[in-house]
Amino acid sequence: MEHDDGHTEDARPEPSVRRRDPADTLRMALVTYVFVNLLVGVPILLVPVGFFETIGVPSIVARDFAGLRWVGAILVAWGVSGLLVMARPYGRAYFVTVGSLQMTFAAAALVFSWQAGEGIGDLWFQASAAIVYAATALYLWWARLRARSVLAADVVEVTD
Repeated sequence: MEHDDGHTEDARPEPSVRRRDPADTLRMALVTYVFVNLLVGVPILLVPVGFFETIGVPSIVARDFAGLRWVGAILVAWGVSGLLVMARPYGRAYFVTVGSLQMTFAAAALVFSWQAGEGIGDLWFQASAAIVYAATALYLWWARLRARSVLAADVVEVTD
């Protein structure tokens, strides 16, 4: 830009916005996935009655739910699997897709059960669990879409 006194001013370049690497986004989505699975799975596996009482299930019913310890084991296994995929990322495209589906179906099932009057525990738990699962699902789907190029490198077709 030229001023009245004849000198010119160089236009300053706009500061560049550093975009997050898609692999970092994917890694954070997997960390979130692991956290959510372990947050719910560990208490159900180790102290199922205490977990169900904490979320508002009457003690007598919570004791009947102690047999759902296996559900906690499955969630812990998914969480540990997420850690293993982060450590050795080959095949994570499939894992991220399955994890996205798991969280999507969990959120949908919670909402359906809530609407059908089948909810377990207090309303605060049903609502917060549905929100956490839905948010995790959205985050995983978003990270998966954003990291398509990273995931494409993970899936290598072997031909003879």
